[in-house]
Amino acid sequence: MKPQVIIEEQKMTPEMARVFEQGRRNLFWFSENAERLGVYKHHRGRYVAAAGGELFVADAPEEARRLAGEKVPDEMPHVRYIPREKRYRIYAS
Repeated sequence: MKPQVIIEEQKMTPEMARVFEQGRRNLFWFSENAERLGVYKHHRGRYVAAAGGELFVADAPEEARRLAGEKVPDEMPHVRYIPREKRYRIYAS
């Protein structure tokens, strides 16, 4: 028998809303600037963190998050892995 999953709905606190907004803003900044910064050309096989309008690069996600946190401690960074090889994706609905 599979364990039961319980989903609870809770109100978003102002602090949670602030953190979500920061993460969203950093995701958009990354999306808008990744090509200009050469992320997919220079940082394949590594992790990048976007926070405060800057890019931080490391070999592990915790390290990228730490680097961003040292420079921009009040922000929630957007962290992602840049695959070693270019991958094509097909989306279907």
